[in-house]
Amino acid sequence: MAKRVWTTEQFQAWLSAAGLSSPQLAAVLDVSERTAKRLRSGEVGVKDAMTARAQEWLGQSRTTTGRDAELLDSYAAQADWADLCQAFPNAHVTGMQSAIARGWTSANSHGFRQLSQPERMPQPARWGDYDLEWIAGVDLPWGVEVREDTDGRPYRVASAERTLLELAVHEAWVGEDDVGECYRGAFHLAEKAPDRGLLIRKAMQRGAQVEDIVQMYIRNYAKI
Repeated sequence: MAKRVWTTEQFQAWLSAAGLSSPQLAAVLDVSERTAKRLRSGEVGVKDAMTARAQEWLGQSRTTTGRDAELLDSYAAQADWADLCQAFPNAHVTGMQSAIARGWTSANSHGFRQLSQPERMPQPARWGDYDLEWIAGVDLPWGVEVREDTDGRPYRVASAERTLLELAVHEAWVGEDDVGECYRGAFHLAEKAPDRGLLIRKAMQRGAQVEDIVQMYIRNYAKI
C-alpha cells in the first residue's frame, strides 16, 4: 500500500520536530537553502515530493526499535526531553544522557544534560535546574533520531552509533571507565546491538586518532 502523503500541517509539525538548520533542511528535501528558508516562513507551498522526502528521512532516522525504543521513549518522557528540545530547536540529546536512557550504564545524570547542535547556535551553560554540556555538532544531521516519547511529544536524540562515537571522541572528560561501560552495555545489554560497521566508518571520517579510540573500545568491551 502506498504511504499517504502528509498534509501541510503534518509537514509543518515535522519541520518543527526535526531540529534541522536551513542548510540541513535543504539537503534533506533536495531544495535550495533559499527555498528551505521560505518553507519555514510559509512563503512557498509544500509539494508532494518534499513531504515524501521528509517522510522517508523521518523513518530512516528512527533506528532504535523494539524494547530498546520503549526504554528510550519512556526515559525521554520522564526526563522531559521534549521540553529541552523545544527550548533548543536545533539541538539533540547525546553523550552520557543518551547512554543512560538506553540502559547501557549505571551512571546517573544528576543535574546535567548533554546536547549537541551546530556550533554557531547559542550554548548557554544552564537551562532551568540543569547544567548544560555542549558537544560540537559534527556531520549533522547524520545519526539524529527524531522520535516521540511515551506521552506523544517530539524529541531528538543521538542514535546508538552516534552516541558511542561521541563518547569515544570525548573520553577525556567522560572518563574511560564510563565510556567502556557504555560500550559494553550497548553491545551486550541492548536488544539490538549497534551497527559496528557504521560506527567504524563514521569514526574513520573523523580521522585516524578517533578510529583508533573507537576500535580500542570495541576490542575491549564489545566482544561477541
